[in-house]
Amino acid sequence: MAGFLAAMIAVVYAGQLMGIASEWTSSPDASYGAALACVAIVLAWQRRRAFALAATPSAPASPGLALLVIGIVVYLAGSLGADLFLTRSSLIVVLAGMTWFLAGGSALRVMAAPLVFLSLAIPLPALLVNAVTLPLQLVASRIAESVLATGGIPVYRDGNLLQLPSTLLQVADACSGLRSLVSLGALGVLLAWATQSSIAGRVTIVVASVPIAIAMNGLRIAATGVACEMWGREMASGGWHTFTGWVTFVISLWLLVQSSRAITRVGWSGRAWAPRAVGV
Repeated sequence: MAGFLAAMIAVVYAGQLMGIASEWTSSPDASYGAALACVAIVLAWQRRRAFALAATPSAPASPGLALLVIGIVVYLAGSLGADLFLTRSSLIVVLAGMTWFLAGGSALRVMAAPLVFLSLAIPLPALLVNAVTLPLQLVASRIAESVLATGGIPVYRDGNLLQLPSTLLQVADACSGLRSLVSLGALGVLLAWATQSSIAGRVTIVVASVPIAIAMNGLRIAATGVACEMWGREMASGGWHTFTGWVTFVISLWLLVQSSRAITRVGWSGRAWAPRAVGV
């Protein structure tokens, strides 16, 4: 039965998987998904022995069958409603339901981490991207305005437009910081899973990636404004723009790693902060 279900899933989701792979390679905003999918595959391979030991194929779990049916219903709803994200996300529900039904709840828990990373690899829906882009643009503009004003550079902000003495900067959709936010969040999930043993510690790392990414994007825009005032408006694009993007992302990742180290040093019991004993 397992082979039959796996074959059916491969046939039904072949088109969706090809679409996801195409989006990974064609859209910079979704390129992180390929790395997360690889992480999911590696984790699943590493846990194959634990999965085999935990599996109870002789006792199919009814809740797993129910979850499998729910996944199929979600797939049909997404297909009928032309909702790509819903259709793609149903794959995770179907895989979880099939694992639970055929191998039991313990085996599903073993494969929980790979399924989580696989779900994060699915590109975000356009509706969500469009909904958060403008707010992110405005927040980044406000941060850049505050930094520039604090640095003594006259600036007037009108929405996502920053008027400097010699340059008008527009915080475009591509500069909203969504790409770095999603990428840093994905790395935050990986870092949290690799370095934190408690759920509270893992959640803290993932949540911390959001303000770090937003703040660093605002600082990047402010740095672009300073560069434009010093060397001309052409600094708003080209090599400098790419360079500052990479630098701020590396700094963001460094800050996230330091946050993880701080949580590890202090200790997180899952209920309250508990300083760990340090040998001298």
